[in-house]
Amino acid sequence: MADMFDLDRRTMLGSIAALLGAASLPVDALAKPRRRGSGRATRFLAAPHYALLGAVADTIMPATDTPGALAAKVPSRIDGLLRNWASAETRIQVTGALDRIEAAARAQKGKGFAALTPAEREGVLRPHDMAALQKVPAPPGTKSANPFAPVISVADNGYYKLKELTIHLYYYSEAASTTELNYVHVPGKFVPSIKLTPTSRPELGTGPF
Repeated sequence: MADMFDLDRRTMLGSIAALLGAASLPVDALAKPRRRGSGRATRFLAAPHYALLGAVADTIMPATDTPGALAAKVPSRIDGLLRNWASAETRIQVTGALDRIEAAARAQKGKGFAALTPAEREGVLRPHDMAALQKVPAPPGTKSANPFAPVISVADNGYYKLKELTIHLYYYSEAASTTELNYVHVPGKFVPSIKLTPTSRPELGTGPF
């Protein structure tokens, strides 16, 4: 059974590695950030960028009746991956995507994204998201990092990577997997037309499907 869990973790790490522009990630890539002699965790992003990252992640995956991206420590994990594993190109793309969100907030609201209310943040990010994820032709010769996945080419590839990392890291966190998902060790029979309720949750399991 441990092999099945290891396989699932390897698949997840492979997906994140592709987003980071890295060849692969070790199993401890999502461990807590390393600390300096003073005991403080090192960061890749400067304080303003880190606060902006937290505000964006919280807007993409806010806390509702289940924990959100902040409770799942998504910002610190993204920062750690940028610091230790991301390619130089990915670092530029992700920080550039954050800068464009900040510029949109200042143009529309007259202040930084992190200083906005949750409703104001959503008002800025929703149209930005739609524009950023518009599909565009891929440059000639572009190949997917995953041979089994199609080439993803959108207007803002940095924002695409930022959003995908946020979602990946959220759903693979303990906070999300134990509250957002219903764990079913081996998925049962197919039941069509299941009635959805406010307490309905996607299923998480280790079955073949």
